[in-house]
Amino acid sequence: MTRVEKVEAVAVPTAFDGQVAWEIVRVDYALQQLTVVAQDAKSDTSIRIRFDGVVAYRVMDERDLGEYWPACSLPNGWVFSIRSGGWLSQESVRSGSCVGLFYPDLQEYLVAGFTDCVSVLCTSEPRIELDRGNS
Repeated sequence: MTRVEKVEAVAVPTAFDGQVAWEIVRVDYALQQLTVVAQDAKSDTSIRIRFDGVVAYRVMDERDLGEYWPACSLPNGWVFSIRSGGWLSQESVRSGSCVGLFYPDLQEYLVAGFTDCVSVLCTSEPRIELDRGNS
């Protein structure tokens, strides 16, 4: 049985903190840029989280990411910088992976939605803004 490293994470402060729950409603990828659109579960307010220099991403139900909890859960935040123990740590030791070789400055982020979560491996910090309906 493989030992799972404990996830260490830091919440990324946003102007949209304090909301009860964000639901991931859309994920768009094009040319190393990923845009995650999340909607406030109690209103029609939507936000965009944009990632540049994207090397990989995955969308998974929160129940399949148990190693991230409770470090990446409310009230700690909803966008997290994963410092260790996450997907990037797993890829760094996986046989056949070249992640560390080709991308030495790679970072991992997790957008924790109410149900779905998005893990992102990228080379820059996310930009978070109000979604005005034009991707």
